[in-house]
Amino acid sequence: MRKKNRLIDYIAGFFVGIGAPLFSLAVAMETYPVLKEVGDVTNPAWRLIVMRAITFGIVINAVLFFTALNFDKDRVARGIMLSCLPSVAGVIYFQFILN
Repeated sequence: MRKKNRLIDYIAGFFVGIGAPLFSLAVAMETYPVLKEVGDVTNPAWRLIVMRAITFGIVINAVLFFTALNFDKDRVARGIMLSCLPSVAGVIYFQFILN
C-alpha cells in the first residue's frame, strides 16, 4: 500500500509540473493571438514568445517545487522536478538547434 502511495505522489507531482508550462503557453497564445497565424517555428518573434512562456512555466515549477518541499512532500517535489525535463529540452531546441 505504501509503495502505491509513493507512485501516486510522483505521478501527481509530474502532472502538476507539466501543467505549469502548458498553462504559460496557453496564456502566451491568448496574449499574443498573432502566434496562431504565424505558426512558423523559425520566426524569431514566435521563438522569443515561446521561450518566455517556457521560462515562465519553469519559474512556476520552481515555486511549486519549493512549496512541496515546505510541506514535506518530497516525492511530489521530485515529480515536479522530473516534469521540468521536457521544458529544458524545449529550451535547448529553441535556443541551440533552431539557430
